[in-house]
Amino acid sequence: MDKLAPARPSWREAARHRHGLMHAAMTLVVTFWAANMVAGKYALRGFSSVALAQLRVAGAALIYAMAYLARQPRPSLRLTRREWIFYGVTALTGVTLNQLFFIGGLARSSVAHTGLIVALGPVMVLVLAWMMRLEAMTALKLTGIVISFAGVGVLTAVREPGPSHGSWVGDLILLAGTAVFSYYTILMKEAAEHLDELSLSFLTFGLGAVMMLPLAVAPLWKTRWTAAPATAYAALAFMIVLGTVVPYLLFAYSMNGLSASRVAAFNYLQPVIATGLAVWLLAERLTLKTVAGGALILVGVYLTEREQGEKPLAAEKQTLRLWA
Repeated sequence: MDKLAPARPSWREAARHRHGLMHAAMTLVVTFWAANMVAGKYALRGFSSVALAQLRVAGAALIYAMAYLARQPRPSLRLTRREWIFYGVTALTGVTLNQLFFIGGLARSSVAHTGLIVALGPVMVLVLAWMMRLEAMTALKLTGIVISFAGVGVLTAVREPGPSHGSWVGDLILLAGTAVFSYYTILMKEAAEHLDELSLSFLTFGLGAVMMLPLAVAPLWKTRWTAAPATAYAALAFMIVLGTVVPYLLFAYSMNGLSASRVAAFNYLQPVIATGLAVWLLAERLTLKTVAGGALILVGVYLTEREQGEKPLAAEKQTLRLWA
């Protein structure tokens, strides 16, 4: 008698496995991005915020370009004029403006505040999706939004003196960065359907680096390259490879199967990891106001996410066809 062949996993099991991989990928993404905030503080000891943003984006674009050109067979990037505009907007929001705001805000605020304001991503995604008529607003979601922004108000209140606390200006710059990245998160649902992860990252970072260059020429020219400490260069390398190249590829991969709101929900982890690393490595002091503001933000994010669930992917793809 022939031995029975092992049963093949069902398509449901395969889908569940792939879904699990995407959740694991997003966990790595938020871990790398949390550590990237601490690395940014070290890198800012040798470079200005605009110069650092350009170096990070250009370095990542160079790595993506080499990987794309070495790939065989190489995916085609023949795009229509409308597609170039779409990917240009994607690069402008997710790369150029996001990095200028993120690093500019980080330079003026603490790592703990940076992590908490970045955690507002799900709230920003919801607000933008509602404004674009992609999602309905409910009383619970509205309550979550109000509570989250009350937490931001607590964070941006008058600070105790000390360099680790930063300024309200830095927090507002970070808030602008979270807003543009949330719009990028929505656009990525459409972008990820038409390009693979590597091609998409190569295109957006290449365009983002070019669009940032006019603002960065003067800061780069004024940089004292030999005066920057070795730790600043090491931190820059971390920001390029583990803070950008790897997590952005994993982020694009995850967007193929997870809803935009579910991906943004992983930001719950970022402030916790970032604050722990900042207290440990940068000796940042955790104040009662930071804890209170952070608690309000995370409670608000939880309330906005509570009704979201995981939409059927087909339905969401139909909803997010912004440029069809």
